[in-house]
Amino acid sequence: MTESIKRFLKRIRSDKILNRIGAGRLVYFENPIEEIALRYVPGENGGIGKYYAKHYGRDEYEIDYNSTSVVMGVMEGRTISKSKYSSYHLVESGYWSKTHDTPCIGQDYGYLIRG
Repeated sequence: MTESIKRFLKRIRSDKILNRIGAGRLVYFENPIEEIALRYVPGENGGIGKYYAKHYGRDEYEIDYNSTSVVMGVMEGRTISKSKYSSYHLVESGYWSKTHDTPCIGQDYGYLIRG
């Protein structure tokens, strides 16, 4: 019974994120699996919006709408506040510190090819 409740709550959070994106609203949410904060900025006049990501030790960068981090953030994520998003790069992350050799500051995209 606990698993069904978890799935139900996950679906509600996912629907909430999708509804806000579909309505063309600014949305802050996180991908808890990869510990990435995401921001959706709607396009002007109903145009295509942009996604931005932020995680421990790195500044915000633009990310493709179809990236795994965005998809996982929508499906598994939860909305967060603007203030939490603003300070997200200051939060220590077990995922990023274990996965990558050294923390990167600024717009260092080398981590994408370091794997």
